[in-house]
Amino acid sequence: MNIKTSLFGGAGAGVILALGLGTSAHAQDTTVAWKGAPQWTNDTVTFKVRGRVYMDAIHQEVDRQTGADLTADVSRVRTARLGVEGTWNANWAYKAEASVSSAGGTTQWEDLILEYKPNDTTSIMVGNFKTVSFENISSSRYITFMERGPFNDALDVGRVMNVAVKLNGETWTAMAAVSGDSVNAADPAQGPTGGSETFGANARVTWVPINADATKLHLGAWARYRDRQDQANFNYQVRNNTNYGARYTSSGAVGVSDRMIGLEGLFIQGPFSVQAEWANVDVDRLAGLNQDFRTFYVAGSWFVTGEMRNLDVKKGELGRTRILNPMTSGGFGAVELAARYDNVDLTKITGAPTTAGEYSAWTLGANWYPHPYVRFMANYTKSENDNPAVGADVDVETLQFRAQFDF
Repeated sequence: MNIKTSLFGGAGAGVILALGLGTSAHAQDTTVAWKGAPQWTNDTVTFKVRGRVYMDAIHQEVDRQTGADLTADVSRVRTARLGVEGTWNANWAYKAEASVSSAGGTTQWEDLILEYKPNDTTSIMVGNFKTVSFENISSSRYITFMERGPFNDALDVGRVMNVAVKLNGETWTAMAAVSGDSVNAADPAQGPTGGSETFGANARVTWVPINADATKLHLGAWARYRDRQDQANFNYQVRNNTNYGARYTSSGAVGVSDRMIGLEGLFIQGPFSVQAEWANVDVDRLAGLNQDFRTFYVAGSWFVTGEMRNLDVKKGELGRTRILNPMTSGGFGAVELAARYDNVDLTKITGAPTTAGEYSAWTLGANWYPHPYVRFMANYTKSENDNPAVGADVDVETLQFRAQFDF
């Protein structure tokens, strides 16, 4: 699916349209509230400009078994986004965001969502967004580490065009969606066999059996089916717990279709939390060859200053952490320490490239929140790419820092 208009030109038109709706739809007075940025409200019509900027510095050392080692030092803009969000009334809402990154100065759409809520517990959404995996659908503004890690890399569960229905209660959610390609993907070329984009079906359920003030337990499960149809085969690959650098564990383009199941959990006890996810992927290849692989991670977090991670129970995802003593009120802010273990095992995918091995890594993290909309992050990762071919192993050490703000 291809968008042929200027991203930021389109965003600017959206701003003008939303402002016009906010001032003409109702004759009532418009009020302004601060929600990280000004939000204008006129009866049930709201409008807000939103965005985020992540600035990274990275030092990486790559130790290849072949002896072709390297060291790299870079500074980059991980992402810079600008968008709008708002409502027309209690039933209709929208969000549109575009981003620019240091990866060749790439500009693309992020969330593009039109939402209809017939009641407080039902939501129908159309657009470009994510559907499965707890950390994947939680905003990168609120996750503990700088990157979501190889779990989401290997599963390739990023934003695609969806039609989704979501239900929620006080302690549970249920979602089902059908999906295609990303809105940023080019239109499929029509050839002798057709020109159909990837088709997918997704479902996710969550439940919070413990939802006390200081103790919370989130449990979830999801499933996903994909068929490449007339597109390229699926490639299952991972980076080294960073958005920078090469991929040293990869299956190559082998998947014609796949079926995934995933489990997710988060336990919060005051300033302490443990989070984990596991997934199994059944891969259908050409000539009737079926193989599978598994991936998981386990992470722990401790707010030294006493804060508590914010679980949005009715959405089944993370929300913004409330800082107890922000610098904007004369305090020091919040300090968080964390550790994470990752594993992706592609060794059952035979006949693939020599890089279809096993990835494992430990990451240590430290975060400082001067106030809720600013965060400074440091991550150190030691990763191993154990590949089946003799001499193909690669060890990577990555030290990276981030300054981020959002509004």
